[in-house]
Amino acid sequence: MAFTPAGLDHVNIFVRDCKKSHAWYTDIFGFHTQDVMDNERVRGVFLSCDPGHAHDIALFEVGRDAPGPHPRGVGLNHVAWRMKSLEDLAEMYERLKAKGVPIRVIDHTVSLGVYFSDPDGNGLEVYYEQPRSEWNQDRPFSEKTGKGRFPGPWDEALRS
Repeated sequence: MAFTPAGLDHVNIFVRDCKKSHAWYTDIFGFHTQDVMDNERVRGVFLSCDPGHAHDIALFEVGRDAPGPHPRGVGLNHVAWRMKSLEDLAEMYERLKAKGVPIRVIDHTVSLGVYFSDPDGNGLEVYYEQPRSEWNQDRPFSEKTGKGRFPGPWDEALRS
């Protein structure tokens, strides 16, 4: 029996308004709604990329007056979704821009990330990662050679 997990599976995020966040996540990502909890004790929603999976993200309401995340404070920095292809990432990039979502693009040499926040300020990322055989380096987060291998609609954002 191995004690190492098979992988990271899902994340639960606190939001101010569950219905508003549910609509936003569904609109931005096209997630499938698996279940909605709405009673006097808890408001929450379970969403998935694949209808055959229980959930990838759960949103739980904490109230409209709840404080937002604090930059540079202890806690979760962001949640990331890996896109199947560079073309899929480009489509998501264009979708975010069309919806007026502020974005930041970073070339990590082995991957390209598009960073943004949900309406409550929770950090999110969509990214494309090259196959390991194409990294051309042993330390992907220390070596900073090989930038510029991800041409796409974000080219101008990477130059600034």
